Amino acid sequence: MPKKNNSVALPSRMDLAENAFLDFKIAVLMFPFSKEVQYFRNKIQEVLRSKKKIYAPYRQLNNGLLACSSTLTYGFEWLKTVDYVPQYQALAVGKAEEISEKLPTIKQIHDLIFTWAITWTKQYTNKKNGNKDEIETACDPFLDAIENIPKSWKWEYIEPGTLIEDINSNNGLGYQAIPSLLATLLHKQTITIQLKDRKQKITWRKVQGSSSSRIGLHLVSQPFKANYIEEKKNNEDITYQEKEGYFAYRLDFHAQTQAGRFNNTGYLKPWIFLHLSCQRYAHESQ
Repeated sequence: MPKKNNSVALPSRMDLAENAFLDFKIAVLMFPFSKEVQYFRNKIQEVLRSKKKIYAPYRQLNNGLLACSSTLTYGFEWLKTVDYVPQYQALAVGKAEEISEKLPTIKQIHDLIFTWAITWTKQYTNKKNGNKDEIETACDPFLDAIENIPKSWKWEYIEPGTLIEDINSNNGLGYQAIPSLLATLLHKQTITIQLKDRKQKITWRKVQGSSSSRIGLHLVSQPFKANYIEEKKNNEDITYQEKEGYFAYRLDFHAQTQAGRFNNTGYLKPWIFLHLSCQRYAHESQ
């Protein structure tokens, strides 16, 4: 039987306080041109006589949105498919005053979408091969269709308590919004970790998702310097060299439900899981 090791970090899970986010807001915004994008994709594929399916470069658009607005939690990510047309939704969570004052306006987002569409179509209109007139008959109507801001397009606001009560409401938005709310809640907060006589202060900073598979917000600490031993093999010889580098702690939140675990109103009650990891920094050329 293994000996008990008090220095091992175990996975943590906890309940979520119902009043945890009283001063917070959630805002969502639907992508308004899903049908226009779908039609253009099909049309340009037909014009180019391409056997490969053409996809809209949403990742490029979302990277631009996040670069221009630190208030956004994530850009237009897939939400659901309606009548074979994918629907995309952007999310922003934060303190009520931050959402009210710093949320990008509809006009600002539309300007970026239109610039993105122009950049997307240019890769086809600048092609040397293919029928230029046919390509323009696909690109020009697409740009015309999204040039104006839809009248009914606006941010919609959701109370955090609504998602805490029923995490599966609003197309399961709580699974993305609640972890991001927790990251926002702990932003700039400081904790102290201690191992025997050694203490270390950690100040958390919220960070937007760093890859296509990780959207939403997570926390990272300030960088720490660390010494480590690098092993090098040269034929049968092994040498050891002490080096130093930098790393930071990363904290991710995940919301999950458990069968048969309900709250007082009869909805599934979520667990909040914490995942602590380390990430290294590249600080010198190889």
